[in-house]
Amino acid sequence: MYQYGKKDYDNAIADYTQAIRLNPNFAAYNNRGDAYREGKKDYDRAIADYTQAIRLDPNFAGAYNNRGVAYREGKKDYDRAIADFSEAIRLDPNYAFAYNNRGVAYGEGKKDYDRAIADYSEAIRLDPNYAFAYNNRGVAYREGKKDYDRAIADYTQAIRLDPNFAGAYYSRGNVYQYGKKEYDHAIADYTEVIRLDPNYAGTYYNRGDAYQYGKKDYDSAIADYTQGIRLDPNYATGYNSRGIAYQAKGDTARANADFAKAKELGYGQ
Repeated sequence: MYQYGKKDYDNAIADYTQAIRLNPNFAAYNNRGDAYREGKKDYDRAIADYTQAIRLDPNFAGAYNNRGVAYREGKKDYDRAIADFSEAIRLDPNYAFAYNNRGVAYGEGKKDYDRAIADYSEAIRLDPNYAFAYNNRGVAYREGKKDYDRAIADYTQAIRLDPNFAGAYYSRGNVYQYGKKEYDHAIADYTEVIRLDPNYAGTYYNRGDAYQYGKKDYDSAIADYTQGIRLDPNYATGYNSRGIAYQAKGDTARANADFAKAKELGYGQ
């Protein structure tokens, strides 16, 4: 369909609506829900469609999983999301995606990192090639347990499974920088993220921090902060960080200009 091949969600929704008019069935409602959720970010309509799919087929684990994603991503209703993921797992105990998604709800929403890790581990047991589950378990080890070595191991496995997984490189870089103070490793990971996704401002800011605070390489830090600001001109912290680098170089005028801009954008307020 348009939805998956061309990302033409409007035509996909029109097609599914026509299919529903001709033959109301759980699959069409579920697929239209996906188009509303993934393409239009219209979570209320997505939830309504998934609910109708469930009404038509109460044993359809995928619709419970998808509705749980809509509750989690769109509504931040983690309790309902967990309930839906749990029902999907009850209906299909081998549903690795549902375990992963419930893990995200436990970790991101409830800060229950032990349950999150347990769910990610089960997802990995069911699908040992599930790179996202390794990445997400790494997040739980890093944020919830401060277990940086296990986090790095999980990010590394995610990268091994998917060498183009920019998010795993970014997360591993953050652990190397902020958790382990291993700035060369952090810079290498951020550089790989930039190669894979050159338009993500946050990577430039973080690599700039590694250059500035880890290596005292203020020129490289300024270059990265400048690129980050070009991509995200309203990020106050970027101006403040560049101001600190200019100050370290003795360029008071540029430092003060950046500090003023950072304050104008709300830094420190």
